[in-house]
Amino acid sequence: MHCWKILNLEHHYGTTRIIIMGVITFLVVFSVSYVTFNLFNEEHYTDRLFWLFVIAVLTLYPIHKFLHFVALFDLRQHLKLRVRSQFYIIPVLHMRIREPLSKNRYILALLTPFIVLNTSIIVGTWLLPAYTHYGTLLLAYHCSLCLIDILYVKYLLNSPKNSQIEETPKGYEILVPPTVH
Repeated sequence: MHCWKILNLEHHYGTTRIIIMGVITFLVVFSVSYVTFNLFNEEHYTDRLFWLFVIAVLTLYPIHKFLHFVALFDLRQHLKLRVRSQFYIIPVLHMRIREPLSKNRYILALLTPFIVLNTSIIVGTWLLPAYTHYGTLLLAYHCSLCLIDILYVKYLLNSPKNSQIEETPKGYEILVPPTVH
């Protein structure tokens, strides 16, 4: 296997640009989802469970990372978890797999939190229309968290179909057999 491409979105886009794209994603998803839910909802909103909303906001990121882990559970002996600090104050959970994965398996692992959590948030918002404002905020927040995963999926979909993905300190390496160009 040889390296077809190295993906490192922080170097490719830059942290500032990723943050701006995340904020734009948040605003667009919130606006569209809020308007869409309000088209079908005539119930008055309530703030009775604001404390639960705060807990949901604080636990959404760890649950998101946990779902990445669940998608790779059978490879847990090859996973390495660590916490590092972004901007000296924001704890970021980093999961690294020490063995190459197939492209499709890696895409599944990247998309699992997006599919599971967004579906749960949308269903919960639909079933509890008095909390639509909280649900749409959570949906927008989670979509902005998923932005990097979606960007990686975008690049992986354009890679050769039999490629493997390996994490290295330089970023994600897309490995292909020597016959693929």
